[in-house]
Amino acid sequence: MIEKIKETFQESIDPDQIKLAPPPQKEMGDICAPVGFLLTKTLKKNPFEIVSLLAEKMSSVSEFKDVQPAKPGYVNFFYSESFIEESVKEILENEKALDFNPIEKTFFLEYVSANPTGPLHIGHGRWAALGDSAARLLKKIGYKVYQEFYVNDAGNQVENLKKTVEALKSGKPVPEDGYHGEYVQDALKSELEPQAFFLEEQKKTLEKFRCAFDSFYSEKSLHESGAIEKAIRLLKEKGVLYEQEGALWFRSTDYGDDKDRVLIKSDGNYTYFAPDIAYHLTKIERGGDELIDILGADHHGYVKRITAAVSALSEKKVKLDILIGQLVNLFRNGDPVRMSKRSGEIITLDEVMDEIGVDALRYILVSKKHTQTVDFDLEEVKKQSKDNPVFYIQYAFARIHSIKKNIEEKDYQPEINFKNLEESERQLLLFMLRFKDEVYKSALNFDPQILAAYLFDLASLFHQFYEKNRVIDQGNPVKYRLAIIETVSKVLEEGLSLLGMAAPKRM
Repeated sequence: MIEKIKETFQESIDPDQIKLAPPPQKEMGDICAPVGFLLTKTLKKNPFEIVSLLAEKMSSVSEFKDVQPAKPGYVNFFYSESFIEESVKEILENEKALDFNPIEKTFFLEYVSANPTGPLHIGHGRWAALGDSAARLLKKIGYKVYQEFYVNDAGNQVENLKKTVEALKSGKPVPEDGYHGEYVQDALKSELEPQAFFLEEQKKTLEKFRCAFDSFYSEKSLHESGAIEKAIRLLKEKGVLYEQEGALWFRSTDYGDDKDRVLIKSDGNYTYFAPDIAYHLTKIERGGDELIDILGADHHGYVKRITAAVSALSEKKVKLDILIGQLVNLFRNGDPVRMSKRSGEIITLDEVMDEIGVDALRYILVSKKHTQTVDFDLEEVKKQSKDNPVFYIQYAFARIHSIKKNIEEKDYQPEINFKNLEESERQLLLFMLRFKDEVYKSALNFDPQILAAYLFDLASLFHQFYEKNRVIDQGNPVKYRLAIIETVSKVLEEGLSLLGMAAPKRM
């Protein structure tokens, strides 16, 4: 649907601005889109004129039996029964029915990027779930995605870790600025350098969390390869650097920053910003058409300066999107979980995974927009009830599989005939057919929460449908309802996969 509206107006509309929703009254249509308001400036027409034009152009599209403009700027769409039947048939018979056409564009997605000085904590888990799900979604709608973890192995933290390990090996007290968690003892038993040991442990954790990175890029390699000097030389050639009081400055205010930034201090040393610029230059050079950085809540001040650097380096040809995530707060039976005994000050990702499972944790961590804090109770997530969204969604899939298993023994086939649907059946089918639009929105907004919410609502509609309608009546299956549940099953399985979750056949 979103793609069809975009095709009608070609480049005049940004597809991620199109918001589809059921109208307030079902008599007004199956779905509505407030697109008139988005195009008034571009097309220099009032909203109702725009939606009238859209309704006229889309009324000939076979999937609609009617398309009506509505004041002040809405379009109401009524799906034809034949379209619903054809869509279900396509999903059941064509394994590529839920796929998208490939797009010649590469996203360069950086996330987690933790210091290699200890285990990953639950906050890292949030960026991992968000980043990996966003990558899956972007790939699904046709983009190429390169996923990278930036290893901060050249800073003071790594030196402090080395001092900590050396002190422990020699029986001396840990330095005040060292690492005091019990987990440091693990590094003593390894033949690897401490930072290399913890990086390997982080990789194991991420693999367990179902995150697949294409590369782990070392900050240290930027210093060793001359990449920082290269980036500074390029900025000099573009005329955006100047010297003042013995320091070298980047005129970042030319690109929207609040103030200019120092790259080389008066003592000749690089600032932390210099290698960050060099790193982003490598992303551009390696073919990134659009860059995405997922960063922690303490990085707000970083956004404008690095965005300015990417604009300068690419001459405004490469877009950088920075997602600043918020915190994760854990509770147990309503009481805050403050820290882990083993790690000293953090709650590790491994600990939470081991307690509640990968599926539950991944869903919870993407169930809110990245701009919102995630609060969840470890005990609540274990409950098998509607109040536990993870269980509720997976139970819908398992419930369908149980029905199918009983029926397959009798060799009954689904039948696609939706001429006399009950209202709950029609609403379930219409909502299910929104799947690709929800995936599209979720991907373009880098927001897996959209898909997570959709899957919960789809599961809710299925459970309501199942309570009201007999799929097996007096021992015999109702064949058109078999088609409905089989289609919902395929959509649920695909949706869970895009969030990195399993679709269990038994619960």
